[in-house]
Amino acid sequence: MPQKKLHQPLARKLSHLLLPVIEKYFRAKYKGLENIPDKPFIGVGNHLGVYFIPESYLWLGKYHTLKGKPPMTVLVHKAFHQLTSVFNFTEKDFGILKANPQNALETLEAGNALTVYPGGDRENTKPFSERNKIDFYDHTGYIKLAIRSGCPILPIVGIGGGETLFVLSSGEQLVKRNQLAKMFKIHTWPIYWSFPFGFKFGHFKLLQFPLPSQITISVLPPISVEKYLPHDADNPHIVKQLNEKVVRLMQEEMNKLSKGRIPVIGKIV
Repeated sequence: MPQKKLHQPLARKLSHLLLPVIEKYFRAKYKGLENIPDKPFIGVGNHLGVYFIPESYLWLGKYHTLKGKPPMTVLVHKAFHQLTSVFNFTEKDFGILKANPQNALETLEAGNALTVYPGGDRENTKPFSERNKIDFYDHTGYIKLAIRSGCPILPIVGIGGGETLFVLSSGEQLVKRNQLAKMFKIHTWPIYWSFPFGFKFGHFKLLQFPLPSQITISVLPPISVEKYLPHDADNPHIVKQLNEKVVRLMQEEMNKLSKGRIPVIGKIV
């Protein structure tokens, strides 16, 4: 079914209600909000913290409070999409779409913006020592989507989510040796420590709380793809070159944000 331009009154109401609480808990800071386009775009972000993903909540919550911006949709993993369906979190209200290229292209053509997290669960469960490394694991679908749609790419860098708990191992090797990847379409089964019950193994462990790590969201200037034609999405060299540019710019910003940062506490200015 073709996508429509959304209104999302419920998402906006919840954002105005809950965002101040989340912002206070994580002592949130924002940079570069003036870089957000007033037309459809593809927001590309990093997120950490296994299932806490505070960078995502802060970015999306903040976005829904802004005026004059296109409605936001988010591509999510099949399992998460099924979970939101159980709770009746509809596309109309929250813009949550099952991740596939057709859904993504249709929502942009309908006049909506889109946020994607190309790193998936591998990025989300990176070991603590790699928390400030931008890595999309060669997932370049967002580049192809940008070229085909003509929409600019908006890099969104978040820091601090990887300090809301402490991941020792992503468990990728374990997943490769059993049927977890096929059953749940995941790449990781992490070992981590979180508050208040200590060490955990795997996904979807409830009754845990994120540490109040300071979170900063930095929105970089949009990257135009206007010089490319739709068929350029099938050119591996162009796709690779653009992806490397996005990752490089995001890593440079992450390096700035992480310089002098104390885990959980953040920067002492």
